[in-house]
Amino acid sequence: MSDDRQETAVASCPFQSIGREYAAFEHEPMYAFFSRVRPLAPIFYSDEIGYWVVTRRVDALTALRDHERFSAEIATQPVQPWPQQITGYLKQRNFTNEAVQVACDPPRHTRIRQIAARFLNVRQFSLYEEQFRQLVNSYLDRIEGQDEADLVDAIFYEFPAQVVFLLLGEDGFDPRKIKQWGDLRLNMIWGKPSDAELEAGARDLADFWDYTVNLVEERKKKPGNDYPSFLLEKRAGDDSVLTENEIKSLVFGLLLAGHETTTNAAGNITLELLRHPKQWRRIVADPALIPNAVEEGLRFASSVVTWRRTAKEDVIVAGQEIPKGSKILIALGSANRDESHFDEPEEFDVERDNPRDHLSFGNGTHACLGAPLARLELRILLEELTRRFPNMTLVPDQEIEWTKTISFRGPDKLRVRLHG
Repeated sequence: MSDDRQETAVASCPFQSIGREYAAFEHEPMYAFFSRVRPLAPIFYSDEIGYWVVTRRVDALTALRDHERFSAEIATQPVQPWPQQITGYLKQRNFTNEAVQVACDPPRHTRIRQIAARFLNVRQFSLYEEQFRQLVNSYLDRIEGQDEADLVDAIFYEFPAQVVFLLLGEDGFDPRKIKQWGDLRLNMIWGKPSDAELEAGARDLADFWDYTVNLVEERKKKPGNDYPSFLLEKRAGDDSVLTENEIKSLVFGLLLAGHETTTNAAGNITLELLRHPKQWRRIVADPALIPNAVEEGLRFASSVVTWRRTAKEDVIVAGQEIPKGSKILIALGSANRDESHFDEPEEFDVERDNPRDHLSFGNGTHACLGAPLARLELRILLEELTRRFPNMTLVPDQEIEWTKTISFRGPDKLRVRLHG
């Protein structure tokens, strides 16, 4: 796509001023901004990041579902391209991670997904439920006698990483190290890191990859009842089924996606429940509402607020001509509060009729395989929190800080009074 064609398309967009207002990396004002502009601007161009931003649910669904016209290959590319010294360093370190699943298109995506889905599914995840519950309670035991606690630090930060370790058949590894690696990767890909942060992140990213490679190599020697062993078994030495590097990339992706989004979702949902005490008391009184409360939390305060696509051909989105090669930012957080689909979308209601219509796990052929796992973890967390700390309240007047990326949103701390 030529710069002239992009400039012409931008000039034709009637919502240029709105695009200049959009703060892609600031999450505190995000929902208020989209609530104001969504009825006016179904799409606008953001000069800050060079993306067309889609705000309404119907257009978001089109971009997510139509893989013939919208490519997913950009999904995990750096928002700000890495300098040559970073890519050169990673090449020296044999960093050969490939774009699989969320960032590749059919038919390759279909081949890989069909195999991964035979392990990453509701039936398989349900086998771990009791272990997950024991893990949650082991964390809650540590704070039982305290008056106050930071739930992010005390449980939400580590628990989802421990879940991933169970799926990988790993034990004895520091979950905080995995989380630190994941945080650095998020900043490198979806944030705007400084040169120093990029250099530190590249070193840790390569270490993260080395850990993944060693894990897969170990499973080749000593297979177990776990995800990498399953993938190696299905491969059976046949590259046309899966290559070894694809398996390593799948495991590498799970080590990130399998915990980062759930950590943020747990913080977001619990924060909203405690900001709305009547809603908290409803699920305390009736735990059967918790699955619906999870869906409403994912709708109202998604941990993934945007996702990306590229136009594979000239397309028209919301009446706007978009040239081939244009980058598109799908505002999932905005789509989840679209008043054309959700009644009173700015209200948080654990008894809402259709909260599961949210797009927080994507949609279409790239819908998140880990969605049932996240739902299970979040349900268990809320069941045990409401059971053990039914009178829990927020510490008043605390400042919430959010992750500084275009896509991932979650509180860095969440201080609560455990007994009200």
